[in-house]
This record gives sequence, structure tokens and C-alpha cells, in this order.
Amino acid sequence: MLVAAVLVPAGRAQAATITVTTTADVVNGADGLTSLREAVSAANAAGTPTTITLAPAASYGLSLCGDDDTNVAGDLDSTSAQPLTLDGNGATIDQNCVGERVLDTVDSDGSIALQAVVLTGGDDVDGAALRHNGDASLTGVTVTGNNAGAGRVLASPLGGAVLDLTDSTIHANTGTGVGLSLGTVHVTGTTISNNTGRGVGLTDGALTVTGSTISGNGSDGVRTTGQGSGLFALTGTTVHNNGGTGVICSACGDLTITGSTITHNHPAGTSQGGGVQVLFDQDEPDDQPVVTVTESTISGNSRTGAGGGLATGIIENSGGPPPAQIVVVRSTISGNSAAGVADSQGGGIAALTGEVRVDNSTVTGNSADAAGGGIYTLEHDVHLRHATVSGNTAGGVGRNVATNAGLHTFGSILAGGTGSSDCGIELATTSTGYNLDGDGSCSLAGPGDQSNVGSPQLAALASNGGPTQTMLPLAGSPANGLVPAAACTVLTTDQRGVARPQGTNCEAGAAEVAEAPPAVACTQTGTNGNDLLIGTPGNDVLCGLNGDDLLIGGGGKDVLRGGKGKDLLIGGTGQDVLDGGPGKDLCLGIGDTRISC
Repeated sequence: MLVAAVLVPAGRAQAATITVTTTADVVNGADGLTSLREAVSAANAAGTPTTITLAPAASYGLSLCGDDDTNVAGDLDSTSAQPLTLDGNGATIDQNCVGERVLDTVDSDGSIALQAVVLTGGDDVDGAALRHNGDASLTGVTVTGNNAGAGRVLASPLGGAVLDLTDSTIHANTGTGVGLSLGTVHVTGTTISNNTGRGVGLTDGALTVTGSTISGNGSDGVRTTGQGSGLFALTGTTVHNNGGTGVICSACGDLTITGSTITHNHPAGTSQGGGVQVLFDQDEPDDQPVVTVTESTISGNSRTGAGGGLATGIIENSGGPPPAQIVVVRSTISGNSAAGVADSQGGGIAALTGEVRVDNSTVTGNSADAAGGGIYTLEHDVHLRHATVSGNTAGGVGRNVATNAGLHTFGSILAGGTGSSDCGIELATTSTGYNLDGDGSCSLAGPGDQSNVGSPQLAALASNGGPTQTMLPLAGSPANGLVPAAACTVLTTDQRGVARPQGTNCEAGAAEVAEAPPAVACTQTGTNGNDLLIGTPGNDVLCGLNGDDLLIGGGGKDVLRGGKGKDLLIGGTGQDVLDGGPGKDLCLGIGDTRISC
């Protein structure tokens, strides 16, 4: 073995760099070469921070088999309390031995940093690719083709470890991709996909997932528990098409979902929450954890049970105030379903404990076999402000909202869909005004409320700008201009971030539109023949009819409207508007003219 090491100058903590010079898995002190296994052993003996450098794109097969924790055979064992960095340069480390993981960091005081390397072929239920008792960071690393059975591919069995995954890929492994106990996980810019178990499984620790994709895993996308105190933040992340619930937070503290998409997750078995499941543990009376969903989409998920999109439940309730809240802001909950059992409530949202608060958000196209196609609460109130809750389906009461408590609402739409009623409210409705429902079942009695409007006349859910899809009111919708300008200060922008109002007043619901100005009556109107209409020095409205007409503006601010014929519209010297009709028209502007031909 020949170990080439470079040390930093004296006076600082010494750090060594070891370059691996052979891809063979050998321990041979006389061959003049340095294998990867020999480099790890040298790092263990160095007593200093060490960097091991691999050859670019090389393949290192681990073929010295045996059950050993001293790095003589089997997996690569890092036993030092000093930091170890493995700079892979795009190389692959392939475990060829049955029942052996790829890498194992034994000392809980040590740490390992992996860069630009592929880990494959590991075979162990507890960290098939990497078991780290100390902290670990993976940057630009691919973990694929490892077998953890029903266990974990990346694992930390001891408490207190931190795992950082950055710009990495955990793909097509047998088992759960990432699993820690009593540790902290940070996932950034990483794809965790097509593993047979969960994508991420964390027991009692903090978890942040940012700018990542978790998809196609055989069980839950992300699952964590937290003993009531763990932080779970999902930001700019897609959780898609997993075989279990997309996101599960059990007995943890606050959960924040921001700028994320949780779609098409379909767990088996009867429980609650297809897209998101949160179980609260209120072991102290003042515990009030919050689930906050901001600028996110929860869509196309399903559950046998309650809460196709998002559901909350409770493990322990020690009394006191409502134990939890769901807060949804500038988000869309759509196309989720709760079905299959008698208690399949809340196709979009089911709060089996705590309140639901929805601001500037759209809840549409969800379905429940029982009550509450859009939103359901078992014990506590529903609060809506500028919400569009429309087009949902329920087999029981409240196709849009059902609650065993009360409804508080302002400037919201509760209309449209399939089921016995728009609302099913056990207690009272408190309206602060300017809401509408389709059939009178929401008991609206605030200022400007509109009941029994039938269809709310909304466009289909679509991308209309902003971070999430919305449903714009059509021309003639009863939502248009329903909220007077003085009340538009409650929420000064809509779901897309568009300022309110866009017209004289603002719209009920989540989406603001520019209200069309009222049509101005014609001051001169053509006949069925060919006409010449000439404006006066004042402000005129010249309207062609069926012939081939010539319309000429005068000196004022004129409006020239073509008819069905082949018309010629000529603006005058004022600020005119030339609006061609259904015929083949020609518009000529003179001066400051707006032309639409």
C-alpha cells in the first residue's frame, strides 16, 4: 500500500488528502498502490480530518467479503472521530458482497461528507448504502440499486445525528430511501423516487425538504414523528404518485407547506389523509400546533376514509382551546376523494380535530362518499375569507362545506356541485357579508349576501397567473362586484396576488377580475342599408348595423362600433375608440385612438 497524503502547514489542525490509485479491493502493503479500502483504513489511523479522492468516473467494486467492523472486509468502515470527506469525482462504489452495506461510520463523534459519488449494491436492512452514527452530508450523490428489504437505505440508528442531502438522487432502491431516529434531516434539491418503501421516514426529529421531488415510492412520500415538538417544513417541493400518503406528520409540532405540489398519492388501507395526514398530540392544554398551506396545490389524492386531500386527527387531547388549526392561504385543493367507508368525509379537507381557516384559496372538484365534499370539520368551526368553495360532490350533506360546529364567512362563494346541499352547518353561520350560496343552505344573513343564486358562473379551474390555479368569474356571475370597495381592504390581493379591486368593487371568491364597464348607448345608429354616420364636435357613440357603413368621428371622445357589414371606421381628432363588428372592417385612427378591429 502506498498512501499519498498532503498535510496543511503546522499551526492549524492538520488535514490529510489521500488519493486512491487502484480500483481493486485489496489490502496489500507491498504493491505500491492505494485501494479505497486502504485509504479508509489510513484515514481511520490518521487522527486528523481526511479527504479521500477517487479517480474520475471510475468503478470501485467491494469484493473482500466478511462480517467485520474494522474495515478489513465487507463494508467500508469509518471508525475515526475525525471528519472524513469522500470526493468521488463521479465514481461508483459497488458492494459485491451479500449482506454488506456500502459504507458504515461507526463513531458517533465522527462525520462523513460524500461528494459526486454513486453508492450501489449495498445489502443490509439498516443502512444498505450508508449507516452513519455521526453526522452525514451527501452532495451530488446517487444512491441506487441497494437492498434494505423492509428497512432503510440511508440510516442513522442512534439519536442526534444530522443528515444533509443536497442535489442528490435516492432512486430505485429496495426499502425506505432515508430513515433516521431522533435526528435532523435537511433535503435540498434532491430527488427521492421509486424506492419500494417510504421516500423519507424520520422518527422524532426536525425535517426540512426544499426544492425537491419525492415521487413513485411504494409507501408514504414523507413520514415523520416529532413527540409534539418537531419542525416539519416542505418548501418548493413536489410529492407525487406515492403508494402511501404523500406527507405524514404524526405527533409533531407545526407543519408548513409552502409553494409545493402534493398530487396523486393513493394510500391503501382505511385511515385519513391521502395527500397530507397530520395527527396532533395535545399532551399539554396550551399545545396548539398549526398546519399552514401557502401557495400550494393539493390535488388528485385519494383515501379510503376521511380527507382525500388533507386530514387532521388527534392522538391525545388534554382539553383547553381547540387543539389545532389548518390554515390554507392562496392555495388550491382540487380533485381529491374520500371514499369507501361510512366515515368518508371531507374530500378536500377533513379536520377531525381543530379549526379550518381558508383565505384566498380555491376548493373545487373534490368528492366524499359522506358529508363535506369540499371541507369537513368534526368538532370546530370553519372560517372562510375570499374563498371559492365550489363544484364539490358529497353523498351526504354539504357538498361544499359540512361542519358539526359553525361557519364564519366573508366574501366567499359556496355554490355549485353535486349533492343534497351546498352547506351542512350544525350550529350557526356568522356572515360578515358579501357571500353567495347556490341553494340557501348556508344560512347567509350578512350585508350583501346572495342566497339561492344557483350556478356561480365560474370558469373552469385553470392557470390564470399566480402560483396556483383559480376559477375566474364569468361575465354575468353573481360574484362580480359583490364586495363593495370599502370592504375590499380585508384581503387586498387575490389568490394570484392581483390587487383588489380591479373595478369599482371587488369580487366574492378567491379570484379578482376586471369588471366590464357598462355599455354606452348609441347616439347614432345605422340602418339595414349602407350608412354614413358622422360625429358631432361632442362625444358621440356611432353604431353601424347591417350594411356596409362609413363611420367618421368628430372632435370629441367618440366610440365607433362596426356592425355586421364591411365597415370603415375613421377616428377623429379626439381620443376615440374604434371597435370593429363581426364583419370585415377597416379602422383608421387619427390622433389618440384605441383600435380593436
